[in-house]
Amino acid sequence: MADIDIETTISDVKLFLEKLKGELPEVFTKPTPATEGAEAETQTQPEQETAGKVLYLGNLCDAELTLNPEQKQPTVFLADNKFYITLTNKEQNPSTLCEDFLRRQALDFLTARAKELAAKMEVTFNNLTVKDQKSLWGSCSQKNNLNFSYRLIKMPRAVIDYLIVHELAHLIHFDHSADFWATVEKFIPDYKQHRRWLNNNKYAVMAQSNVSLENLKEQDKTQEV
Repeated sequence: MADIDIETTISDVKLFLEKLKGELPEVFTKPTPATEGAEAETQTQPEQETAGKVLYLGNLCDAELTLNPEQKQPTVFLADNKFYITLTNKEQNPSTLCEDFLRRQALDFLTARAKELAAKMEVTFNNLTVKDQKSLWGSCSQKNNLNFSYRLIKMPRAVIDYLIVHELAHLIHFDHSADFWATVEKFIPDYKQHRRWLNNNKYAVMAQSNVSLENLKEQDKTQEV
């Protein structure tokens, strides 16, 4: 029996807890001592607010949102598992900007990883395309071209590997026969665990990043003398 993939399991738990936070917010508040003179009851304090959450490689990353009208273009960058989004005006949609960033990241990440896995499997593909497809995670054409949803970049690396190997295996068996699944299992022995992760978290992966203007910070301006 294959060892349990820790990264996938942790991601599963984090997403489950995040779902519970939305359903039971009163459970996920921090207790604080009662104020002086008040009854001896425990008060609750919500967790520190961020602009939202962005799902990236199986991690729910905090997002910090800043407004800087003097900047020419809006920007998004990732550092230490935190997304930093800068808007140039309040009409811009930070969630859409994050999804565009993820799409660009997905193309580079998936292309590099597919080449590595194809070399291990001793197969060759022609082109790899990243699309905004919602009905399939990936596909392989008879012309040996691979297509993937950019949303794969939201998944743990082990789940991404499974989906890439799944499509590369079609270069050997263009079907879902027993031989096909044996090929997948040869390179991803615990692939069934990753299929469960997909079933459990498909709605979180399909959802757009949730970044709100409510916690927008305006960049401090320094006055020159």
